[in-house]
Amino acid sequence: MKIRKITQSLFFISVVAIVLDIARLDVWGTTNLLYLIWNLFLAWIPYIISLYFIKKDIPINHFVPFFILWLLFFPNAPYLVTDVFHIASSLSPLLWYDSLLFFFFGWIGLLMGMLSLFNIHQYLKAHLTHSVSELIIFAICFISSFGIYLGRFERWNSWDIFINPLELMRHSFYISANLIHAGVPLTFVVVFTVFMYSVYKIVCALLVDKI
Repeated sequence: MKIRKITQSLFFISVVAIVLDIARLDVWGTTNLLYLIWNLFLAWIPYIISLYFIKKDIPINHFVPFFILWLLFFPNAPYLVTDVFHIASSLSPLLWYDSLLFFFFGWIGLLMGMLSLFNIHQYLKAHLTHSVSELIIFAICFISSFGIYLGRFERWNSWDIFINPLELMRHSFYISANLIHAGVPLTFVVVFTVFMYSVYKIVCALLVDKI
């Protein structure tokens, strides 16, 4: 399966998801779920950046700045999975429709995230040993899980690194320093890391030798 075909398929299912979300507005008159479209847009950013790494002959000094930028936005993709939390507090008579939307957007975000991670992994394997590249991928899953926790529970956003970097770093350092004794943060980060890495390994097994 070619990269272009994958990208076209992702675009198609994204359009379908957006139409379903807008239909929720037009037919039933609610704007409560329109934020899913914005979250989906943010999920596209790391995928688009990762396409840059398909060319494995890119020098490492060009890789690093784009990788950092990618890593800042990467948590936005799997973050969509956590939007299902809103179902628990929903009193909508159309809970079945809302549940479908949350699942659909979450699935797309997770898929795009894993595909972008796969692109990064292919570049790493071309320049590093298998063990080192695998360790970096696991570290990315861990760091991203922490970033998702900051976004979901602490309400930080990716762009805060640009508009409020000192406060974000201070808050992140505080939680990191107390992570072992933090209860929910540690549990969430560990469980989501295992979840994300496991899903990635399945996606990786399906994609190897097909791209």
